[in-house]
Amino acid sequence: MEIYLVCFDISDDDRRRRIGNLLLGYGERVQRSVFEISVRGGEELTELRNALDDHLAPDDRDIRFYRLCASCRSASQTLDGERIARLPAVLIV
Repeated sequence: MEIYLVCFDISDDDRRRRIGNLLLGYGERVQRSVFEISVRGGEELTELRNALDDHLAPDDRDIRFYRLCASCRSASQTLDGERIARLPAVLIV
């Protein structure tokens, strides 16, 4: 399981809502246009990227994926020192 922080800035309300709903299928919204998602590997990530691409306009293509390794996730915290990462490092299906 790979964990990514996905963030974007999309100006069109309908397009932004579609992108958000798509990403909710992979994880949770942590801020308005920031999601923490999990994928099973490169193939699932490619599928997600292709699905996102179907909803994007040429001027709204700045969606960023930041991979969060286990040690990075465990060191992440809020301004108040609370743990940020809520997704499990290992998911048993």
